[in-house]
Amino acid sequence: MMIESETARWLLTAVFAAAALGTVWRWRQPAGQARRADQPAVAFCVVMCAALIAMTWWPEPAAVTWLQVAGFGCAALWFGLASWDRFGQFRQPRLVGLHHALMGGAMIWMLVALSGVAGIRPPGSGQDAMAGMTAMSSAGPSIPVLAVSGLVAACCAAAALPWAARAVGPGVRVADTAAAGQAAMSAGMAAMLIVML
Repeated sequence: MMIESETARWLLTAVFAAAALGTVWRWRQPAGQARRADQPAVAFCVVMCAALIAMTWWPEPAAVTWLQVAGFGCAALWFGLASWDRFGQFRQPRLVGLHHALMGGAMIWMLVALSGVAGIRPPGSGQDAMAGMTAMSSAGPSIPVLAVSGLVAACCAAAALPWAARAVGPGVRVADTAAAGQAAMSAGMAAMLIVML
């Protein structure tokens, strides 16, 4: 999967690089050192941003696509389950886990549903299947793909709002770089979903 517009590629690269750096920067500062439980969230954000940057610039082989689907699927499931306590209630400190589960789900949607639009060949398909997918990509996405992609993009954009509010401190300055990184990752994911259509 690769973005056609070079301007969009550079903008998305800047957004995702800033998101990863903001998350790591906050984690590395002594005053805001992440607890051991926060380390998977930081690693997830960095890996997700690196994968999104790669997706904007280079088409991926099918094996890499399906490896990412498996990895982000496991991560989304883990973060989603970690957000629930044994009584079926959301744990307030783990709402960040739901955010990562949403981002993982959006990534899987882009990799699986939009891969046919981008002409990526699924494993085991022959040249005839590739020709069919190329024809599909020139025709554009179907109405259901457009609808679900719009819904996922809206969810990602909505998820960016509370993070952005948390990131901005008094005097309109960035008070929480990790929250700013999460907001940037969510907004960038929404933008990328729209650009890919």
